[in-house]
Amino acid sequence: MPRMSRSDTRKELGRLLAGLDLYRDWRIAMWKEAHGPEAVFDPNEFVETGAATLAQFDAYNGPYYAQFLKDIQAWYAHTAGELTYLLKNGDDPVRSRVQGFLDDFETRVGFAFFTEAGLLKNTVTKVLKRGHIQGEDEFNLLKDLLGDTDQAIVSPDEYSRLSQISLQFETAR
Repeated sequence: MPRMSRSDTRKELGRLLAGLDLYRDWRIAMWKEAHGPEAVFDPNEFVETGAATLAQFDAYNGPYYAQFLKDIQAWYAHTAGELTYLLKNGDDPVRSRVQGFLDDFETRVGFAFFTEAGLLKNTVTKVLKRGHIQGEDEFNLLKDLLGDTDQAIVSPDEYSRLSQISLQFETAR
């Protein structure tokens, strides 16, 4: 697949960041509902705004601009795992809120959250099939997955295999 131009990468980044901002607003609203409207939250507790990410992208002049897009795609994959966990294991009000968010998300941004979240699952499938990790990008994606005890992306057997594969990669570095 040919490398995307910087302008195409920025356009795709902007599309995905619109969804990230919607998620961020939803999470802040849930936090305020749980803690009260007057409670003060730490903005670092929530995902960075799309505008901040675009500003960083625009300020970056190096050749690895596509990493910004990969990072946001990885965020979608990781967050999809969290949302899946809540849909499967949350009580009725939690499941209802998550499903409401997902429905609203698709209506407002024009694409389904889980459609954009395939990066992590695709990486898992590739690594399990070949039996080893190819590079730091894959390792970092899997490290985040393996560090999330509530993940719902892989089965316990897959989790165990990925842990072994990750340990082998880390030892060989």
